[in-house]
Amino acid sequence: MRYGLRIAIAFCLTALASAATRSEEPKVVRFGWQASTPVVTFWAGFALKKFEEQGLKIEPTSFNGNAPEIQALISRQLDIATVAPAPTVQAISLGAPLKIISAVEYSFKDKQGTQWSAATLVGRKDAGIASLKDLKGKRVAIFGFSSNWFLALRDRLSEVGINQKDVKFLSMPYTQMEGALAHNEVDAAVMTTIGAHHANKRVPLNFILGSSEITKIALDMSQVIVAREDWLAANGDTAVRFIKGQLATRRFVEQDVAAGGAKIKAVIQSALKYDDWTNDAFYKLRVASAGLEQKFINSLDLPRATFAAYSHILETSGQLRGKAPASYEKLIDLKFLRKAHAEMGMTWDESKVEK
Repeated sequence: MRYGLRIAIAFCLTALASAATRSEEPKVVRFGWQASTPVVTFWAGFALKKFEEQGLKIEPTSFNGNAPEIQALISRQLDIATVAPAPTVQAISLGAPLKIISAVEYSFKDKQGTQWSAATLVGRKDAGIASLKDLKGKRVAIFGFSSNWFLALRDRLSEVGINQKDVKFLSMPYTQMEGALAHNEVDAAVMTTIGAHHANKRVPLNFILGSSEITKIALDMSQVIVAREDWLAANGDTAVRFIKGQLATRRFVEQDVAAGGAKIKAVIQSALKYDDWTNDAFYKLRVASAGLEQKFINSLDLPRATFAAYSHILETSGQLRGKAPASYEKLIDLKFLRKAHAEMGMTWDESKVEK
């Protein structure tokens, strides 16, 4: 009997251990992103295993455009994706069953007056491009025809009397823009800020407009986190853990920047394979802004004014096909972000929330 009891106990313990192991298996998240975009939250987060620490196994798929990425979400080929806000607002306004659940990073002017831009409009000096008016008849590289920057740039061109048909827009990944400028395949580009500064070493450029100047949005963002409504209903905990991975990454970056930035510089250089000059420039131009936005906003929050501005851009450009833009409540679901803040021990400051 004692032997049989020991066998039974051993069997139960083995079963419990097996069940515990199964419960600790990471949750797979099929993640859509744009690997050609140097977004610190993901490059550093993956390298530092901040998402793995949340019990997630990220299976990334890279896209060279927002439209196919949104379609992959809608067709359930992806669980979560980081997509530009303008095409996301467009898709939801036209009926796509998606929700925006957090920001990723911001472009803004800090309280010292420094402009932190994700993207920059530049023009070749030898092509005589020093202002928006000089783009008439020129070749301009853009990331895509549904990108924030392209849609907003059309408004800026209209303001200076240029019809978009008088500009030849060429869609290409950010990683190709530097070569296109250097080899005189385009005259101007709306490209990542670090890409523009790197390209300026090869061909003299004029820096014309930064992100927030192109969109005229004070707290701008190049990407947001998006998921299907039905996936969120069934996987709310996974969505919270994903956001916690972002918050943990940003906390690491903020703390290291405050200490001089040596660790995050090393992480980014290893992840993005930057040379020393590019890595230092990227740190000064983008990475060092981490946390400064929290003077205005809770980390990764989604300001109403930003989405009102994008709705206006889409409406005036005819991208909504005569439909009204979706309301903020239809676009955004903040409960996952707020829960992530609470579970991370972060205070949600209601005074920073736009009413």
